[in-house]
Amino acid sequence: MFGPKWPKNPKAMLEARYKAYTKGDVQFILDSCHPDIRGNQNRKEIERWSKESKWLGLDIEEDSDDGNTGFVKFTCRYEQNGEDVVHREIAEFRKHEDGKWYYYDSRSPTATFRREEPKVGRNDPCPCGSGKKFKKCCGA
Repeated sequence: MFGPKWPKNPKAMLEARYKAYTKGDVQFILDSCHPDIRGNQNRKEIERWSKESKWLGLDIEEDSDDGNTGFVKFTCRYEQNGEDVVHREIAEFRKHEDGKWYYYDSRSPTATFRREEPKVGRNDPCPCGSGKKFKKCCGA
């Protein structure tokens, strides 16, 4: 599909992958996956999702890259089985040794935050060591 005009950055790769989903170009979707994960992709599932959906739009909210790894936060909308779906994701892209960007992984932008330290209650001693209750010190 893209040949010598392979997408030059993570944002362009995301846009190209979205376009491929809208056209049912499953081969490009697979080819644009990073070689380290390419074997984990389910061709039939990708093809089903691509062809059974009516694609309604893509909004790029944020994108960044450090030259080797990039992230694109986006929302796409599609209709499937008569139902409107809003899909939000942060996609990760990695540059391969061949110099091309590839899709690598994704996560939900609303992933659950896990606290490493126990939560401090309002009436617990303040962790700053002042001797005051948290609510009267740093929690005020």
